[in-house]
Amino acid sequence: MEKIFVIVNPNSAGSKTKEIWPDIKAYLKKAGFSFKYAFTKGKMHAKDLTIEAIKTGFSNIICVGGDGTLNEIVNGVFSQNFKNPEDIVVGIIPSGTGNDWGKTVGIPDNYIQAIDVLKRKRIFVQDVGKVEYYRNDKKLERFFVNIAGMFFDAEVTRNANKSKEKNKGGSFSYLLNLLTTLFKYNSQSAEITIDNYSFKEKIFTMAVGICKYSGGGMKILPHAIPDDGFFDITLVKDVPKLLVIKNIKKIFDGSFVKLKWVKQFKAKKAEIKSKEKIYLEVDGESLGHTPFRFTILKKVLNIYGGE
Repeated sequence: MEKIFVIVNPNSAGSKTKEIWPDIKAYLKKAGFSFKYAFTKGKMHAKDLTIEAIKTGFSNIICVGGDGTLNEIVNGVFSQNFKNPEDIVVGIIPSGTGNDWGKTVGIPDNYIQAIDVLKRKRIFVQDVGKVEYYRNDKKLERFFVNIAGMFFDAEVTRNANKSKEKNKGGSFSYLLNLLTTLFKYNSQSAEITIDNYSFKEKIFTMAVGICKYSGGGMKILPHAIPDDGFFDITLVKDVPKLLVIKNIKKIFDGSFVKLKWVKQFKAKKAEIKSKEKIYLEVDGESLGHTPFRFTILKKVLNIYGGE
């Protein structure tokens, strides 16, 4: 493998990454990798580091962090003009709180096993989503590789991210935030267009994505295929909160999609409009509010994937 650039988020997983980075660095050297590395210093710094690395000639960008750091790197890949994204390969050594993207594409949570995946140099080409959204009435866009969540999911993520800032992340923290947010949250009405099918619905939660998992192992899109050129969409209609609690276990194995208040779709584009603001998270990062417009880019991102 040619020389790689490693982007390390020292604050991921409650600063655990900063503690284990010397071990990761040592194992990368032992595995025969030639690399340079840099630490992120704040939000979206990984995007800037990616652009600079590509500008200076790197084609292999490796993330040491969580799904949010990976998302920033991918946005760097698709925001620069120095190299065709088709000539760039992205990988991850997971060290975040959820590590949900890797569960679909075969990246183990253990850093030694993840580095072994990189060493095998198996390249998988996956789809990338793009969402247009608003923040303070300004139109923005973001690329994503896993899942975009709205309605209840976005509120849970926003609260979970506040917990992360206090070094209280992890799957248990996410589940706790889910339950506490549940009792405060009320379903919201929206106008949805999925490809050419439009309808109005009062919605509890909704996910649009490419891979299967979010929230630290919840199988939100159980039938997602990351290279089929389609978004998988799961929409949960307004549902009594006690039924949500009763069926939480089914979210982790994906069987909740069989429940009568759940709708599923395959689509290449989707739009969401609403009178009141509905919020958005992508790959675990809280962004902005409606209106949203989703489009998919088929097989445009090279990744180092597992078996």
